[in-house]
Amino acid sequence: MNQLATNLIHPRALVMINSALQSLLLKDKECRIERLKLHVYPDSAMAQHHSISTAFGMLRICPNIYVTKGVAYVVEDSGRGKMAFAWVSRR
Repeated sequence: MNQLATNLIHPRALVMINSALQSLLLKDKECRIERLKLHVYPDSAMAQHHSISTAFGMLRICPNIYVTKGVAYVVEDSGRGKMAFAWVSRR
């Protein structure tokens, strides 16, 4: 897997991802981009890559068999007592 170049992502998708990240990172000062993952539909173009460059840094991409087409969300790795979560898109 390789890094997904920003120019390969639809600009609207990148805006949606950055918006979800902003709601997490600016609201909770303990939340770090390094602990976040973008969960996506396994057959999506994004699922073929390991990470994406965002306005807040590199975001890991996690293909998830429980995520349906058109749905994506950002979730924080567990371990700090609470878990951050934000929808990127949902049907």
